[in-house]
Amino acid sequence: MSFSSQTKEVLCKIPYECPACRLAELAGFFACTGKISDGVMRVHTLNPELVFRITSSLESELGITAQADGGRIIIDEHSQKKLSGAICQDVMIYDCCKISYIRGAFLGGGSVNAPDKKYHIEFSAKSDENAQMISDTLSSLGFKPKITHRKDKSVVYIKEGEQIAELLGYISNGRVGLEFMSAQVEKEHKSSTQRQVNCESANLDKLARASSRHIIAIKQIKAAHKWSSMPEVLREIGELRLKHPDVSLEALGRMTEQGIGKSGVNHRLNRIVEYAQNLKT
Repeated sequence: MSFSSQTKEVLCKIPYECPACRLAELAGFFACTGKISDGVMRVHTLNPELVFRITSSLESELGITAQADGGRIIIDEHSQKKLSGAICQDVMIYDCCKISYIRGAFLGGGSVNAPDKKYHIEFSAKSDENAQMISDTLSSLGFKPKITHRKDKSVVYIKEGEQIAELLGYISNGRVGLEFMSAQVEKEHKSSTQRQVNCESANLDKLARASSRHIIAIKQIKAAHKWSSMPEVLREIGELRLKHPDVSLEALGRMTEQGIGKSGVNHRLNRIVEYAQNLKT
């Protein structure tokens, strides 16, 4: 199963944060998929959980009973018009609704490369207008998307690894974002280690492994949006480790405002690692 398919399986289990989120997700979903022919809309998918999620939302939010036929969702002409009218409304009242809209867009026409490959996430929209809406919504959440055209589709995409990890964290309540971030750091660390093999000693290799462990923990906490709640002394040493991944603990200590020693630096970094591990429990 591809990383995109695994991600969509996780997203199908994410609860809605407010009553408007369900309709916002539907709006995002149908901005990216649903082919109309002879007045009937058909959606093709291989994910039975997605079929259930969408048909359940249509029933509960709009009173639309969509036909689920194997890997298809079929909506008749009358219901299709009702759906179009509903999702044209301003459904993104809160940030949680914006996130639900993006989650729906990914479920409908999204894909993401596995983190061990070239960083890339995209949303294939049905029209330029829908693509612009997806792009504007992402921008309002702090991301920097771009739009391109591929055949008859408008595609919104992001290629920056940290932004992809953060975005996946947003739409999956942190679950996929943490996995992506860990794999991303591991990938970058492997590349760094490979470069070090030819020119560094065993002590520096040990330092690189420890630094990687610290950086993974820091980025996991950031992906879970918990970094700002950490004590200031931990955030200080964490930011220094991110900026200086190759320096020793002694050197990091000299960079702190208080000028702490090696044991103090080690203690603070271990607290960060412990906090990140507790996020998974």
